[in-house]
Amino acid sequence: MSERVVDRRISLNSLSTASWSLAQDLDLCHRLGVSSIALYLSKLDADPDGVARIGDADVHVSQVFTRGMTLYDETRWPAERDYLLAAVETAAALDAPWLGLTAGAAGAMEWDDAVDALVRALEPVARAARARGIGVAIEHTLPTRVEVGFIQSLADCVEVAQQLGLGATMELNYCFRERRLDETIAAAVAADVLAVVQVCDLMPPSTTVPDRAAIGDGVIPVGRIVNALLDHGYRGPFEIEILGPRVEEEGYEPVLTRSVAALDAILMNHRLRRRT
Repeated sequence: MSERVVDRRISLNSLSTASWSLAQDLDLCHRLGVSSIALYLSKLDADPDGVARIGDADVHVSQVFTRGMTLYDETRWPAERDYLLAAVETAAALDAPWLGLTAGAAGAMEWDDAVDALVRALEPVARAARARGIGVAIEHTLPTRVEVGFIQSLADCVEVAQQLGLGATMELNYCFRERRLDETIAAAVAADVLAVVQVCDLMPPSTTVPDRAAIGDGVIPVGRIVNALLDHGYRGPFEIEILGPRVEEEGYEPVLTRSVAALDAILMNHRLRRRT
């Protein structure tokens, strides 16, 4: 067993170790003392023994996640729905509370039309997930990543999630400079729609996407935002999702080791502050 014990709310997102196998991810969790993992569905699909392997590793799965649907092309919906319905069963087998999705590509659709398409596209998936005790959470993305999502702010993500009865995934890398962020966090927690918070850092300048950095290395005020989340009552997971050339150059394990330690210290300091 690992001698390290870190806050149980910390989860390692498997995109942070993009080229590693699931077995390597689980070994890293053991070495770092992390008891939770977020699983990218394609990585899990690549391991025929993945579900059993996770059970043997005795780790909690904070979410199973993948890309959303192609909202502007309904001819793709049947196959995409089948894939997501299978993902619901995988999440259920892993006792994961959430199936995480990007909002989906909207092409040239107007905003409200894209939301209407999202309702229709996801309804069978959300219904099947509810029957299995699983929530479906949508994630906001960068404006440059329109091929995966049309929602580009946390505020809009929270609004749509409330409107559709879904969860919202907060990506710090995309929203840390968002106007009235504290108000958005408070509203999301109060409405109980904030499913997952994904944490990393950012070192400008960079024209590469993604190009994330270890927590504490860059300009994102991770401590301030995490403390705001906790002060407003957020009790969900903090997923470390760091990917890009900096991570590949330095190596997954050193980047994640430093990031786990930094995030664990933030969470510990918040507990100590609340006790005094």
